[in-house]
Formats: sequence, structure tokens, C-alpha cells
Amino acid sequence: MGRAEIKRFRRDAEEVAAFLRPRLDGKIRVKVISHTDADGIASAAIMARCLYAYNIPFTVKLGRPPSEEDIGQLGAESHDLYIFLDQGSGQMDVINKHLLARGKEVVIIDHHPGPLIDHPRLSFLNPHTCGLSGSIDVSASGATFSVVEQLDLRFRSLLGLAIVGAIGDRQESPFGFTGVNDTLLKRSVDLGLVRESEGLKLTRRSLVPVVECLRTSVRPYLIGLSGNPSSCRSLVDSLEISHSRLISELGSDAEKKLAEAIVYKVGAQASREEFRNTLWGTILTATTDDLVGPKELGEYAALIDACGNMRNPEIGFALATGDGNYQRDALGLLGAYQEQMLRAMEWLVDKLASFKLASNFRYIYAGNDIDSAILGEMISLAIESALIPVEQPVVGMADTVDGFVKVSARATPALVAAGVNLGQAISRAAAAVGGYGGGHDVSAAARIPRNRLEDFVAELDRAMTGWGR
Repeated sequence: MGRAEIKRFRRDAEEVAAFLRPRLDGKIRVKVISHTDADGIASAAIMARCLYAYNIPFTVKLGRPPSEEDIGQLGAESHDLYIFLDQGSGQMDVINKHLLARGKEVVIIDHHPGPLIDHPRLSFLNPHTCGLSGSIDVSASGATFSVVEQLDLRFRSLLGLAIVGAIGDRQESPFGFTGVNDTLLKRSVDLGLVRESEGLKLTRRSLVPVVECLRTSVRPYLIGLSGNPSSCRSLVDSLEISHSRLISELGSDAEKKLAEAIVYKVGAQASREEFRNTLWGTILTATTDDLVGPKELGEYAALIDACGNMRNPEIGFALATGDGNYQRDALGLLGAYQEQMLRAMEWLVDKLASFKLASNFRYIYAGNDIDSAILGEMISLAIESALIPVEQPVVGMADTVDGFVKVSARATPALVAAGVNLGQAISRAAAAVGGYGGGHDVSAAARIPRNRLEDFVAELDRAMTGWGR
């Protein structure tokens, strides 16, 4: 991956902007369809701010990737242009069948792989068609920003939201960003929109006092501290830090001492690289008032992601579009989500011995113990917190309320470099048992019939045979 691929991506972004430009005259009705995670919400907010600036009538729908039935219903609506964000590439066949074939116009701005087609009423931007990785080089929000910036430089102030989506999709490595993400961050710093520093990367570090921040920490999960208020108080007291202080207020020296104390407390867990990278690293802070809410971009990503995970994505969307009236609601959802994830991580730590080994991956079936909506996040947190060995991909499975099983799979960049492609393997295995799924090489999900769970495990093992060999 190099400059040529990034230049091609920019050219493709210009083409999408050229497709949109003559349609921004207020004469057509637009519907934006986006995902409910931080990247999807940030993408929708960027596009909504653009459409609003042009006085375009539009509606926004936030949800999981639409089924054929969902897209069929979209085709029956009276909108003229449908803009899919953070999804759409994997639904190309049904979009063609139910929208393009009905004379509708479609824009797809996505970072997931999929069989995109040439069509006079379709315009799309996808890093995979440019030789870039949708897992690490650019997220949907970065792609959406790349399009709207081509329309008018006044949208450049939305760079922070583009980076928020990338952080929410875990595209930042211990060594920073790559590809388009790297160029976006450098520009935001050069323009004075974002400031870089180093520190503890604990969620809510600038929102709640230090003891509470440690108690509710799940990224990383701190064995001996997370969920244990007395232990957190003792650690903070040993450093003579006031309980009312925020971590973001401590100053560099005190923050480093706190990090050292955490490492000493958690013991062997801190010897793993995954844990150290999750605990300490780069802090990105917005320097302007374009983002309503926390100024630290990592916290902002966690905030709007929590809204989606708590099934209130519209609150995160309202906040991301600049409506400060929803800040208190969003912060409440983040707190509730932290508590939910804390319980999930406590369950997982208690069940570590329940993980089973297939030939090519490690897996656990949670049944009804874990909400299927947070399953993927729990697996990601377990990896980042060094709770699970990562020499193989990790797969979690949980029952859904409508009688199916949700599957979430995660791998490390090192495993992907060795040949793992979870999106392809999950898609193949799910289809073989009457389900459906897909995703990135490093993370993927599926929905399968509950009575085919054992068959799915066997099919997935078969689909993954041979990686890295």
C-alpha cells in the first residue's frame, strides 16, 4: 500500500462528489442508511451536516446491515437517492434488484469488501477497489469525509468526526494510523483541529473521577481493579491522588505513576503486549468546538458507540450533528454501557476455562448469558486486555432473542498477515448452515440457526484450514 492507492482513493472520492454535486439542488429526496456503531453514526453525522448545509430534504435510518426485505421496503418508498454508509457493499445484489432496477439512484460509501458493480445510477467509494484495506487504512467515516470535503472545503472542520469513526472501528494500531487515516490525522494536526499527547487510554478519563474510572475500566479490563471499588480507592490513596481528580487533570508525571501502579497491581496480565498497548498510548484531543461533548476523540468514539450498543443510536447521531441537548443522555448511556460491559467481562473472566479449541480457532458459546449485541465487543476487549491467548482467532457465540445464534469473530493483525481472513471464512461457513455473515479480515460476524451451531463450528474450522501454512 502506498501513495498510488491513496491517490486512487481520492480520485474515486472526487467521482462520488461529482455524482452528488448536481443532485444537491434541493429537488430530490434523499435517504441515508447507516450502521449503529461509532463509525456508522459518525458517517451519518458527516453526511447529514453536508446535506443540511445544502438545504436538502433527507431522512436518516440507523440500523444493522439491511436484509433483502429491508431493501425491498426502501424501494417502495418515495425517495429519489439512497446513500448507504458503512454498509451496502455486501448487499449489492439486492440493491441492484430493488433500487437500481426501479429507477432509484444509489451512493455507497463503505469500507467492507463486496461485489460492487458498474451502473449509471450507482456511485461508490470503497477502499478495497483502490488496493487499500478497509480494516486499517480507512473507515466509513473517513471515506464519507473524503467525499463531502470534495464538495466544499467548509466541511473540513468535520475531520475530527472522521477520525472518531476510525478509532471506534479500532483502526489505530500501537504505531498509529496507516493509509488514508494517517493522512487525515496529519492534516487535522497541521490545521490545528486535533492535538496529540500520551497518556492512559482509559474510557471516561476526562469524564469521571479517577476511582470510578478505574472501577469501570473494561478497555482494558484490569484484574483486581475493575469492578472492585475498594481496591481502586486503595491504589489511588497509595499515590496520594485526590479521589475527585480526573485522570486527564493529573499531569504527565502523576499519570505515569498511576500507570506504573496499575501495571504492578494487575501483575502477569501486564506482561502481554496487547494489554500495554491498550492501557497507554496516544491521546487525540479536538481543539475546536465542532464536536459537542468530550474533546478526547477516543472518549467521543466510546460515547456514540455506547448509544448504538444501548439501542439508542439516534442520541449519538444527534450529538454528533451538534445538538448539545443530548449530551446528558449520551453520557448516561455510556455509563450504563460501561456497567453492562463490566458485568460481561466479569462473566468472561469466570468462564475462561470454558473456551474450546477447534483446529484453527478458539471459541465459546455463551447461550443466553451474554447479550448478543455486545458479544463482539466482549471478545475484542478480552483480546485487548490479554485475557485470551491470540495465537488463533477467537470466536464467540450467543443466542438472539428471535431464536438464532449471533457469531462474532476476532483476529489480530499478525494473524491476518499470516493468512487469516475472517470475513471470507465466516461468510462461507454461515452460508453452509443456512445463515449469513461476513465482514473484514480481522473481524466478522454471522447469524445462524441455533440448531446448526455444531455444524457451523465444523464448517468454520474447515473454511479456515490452511491459513498461515
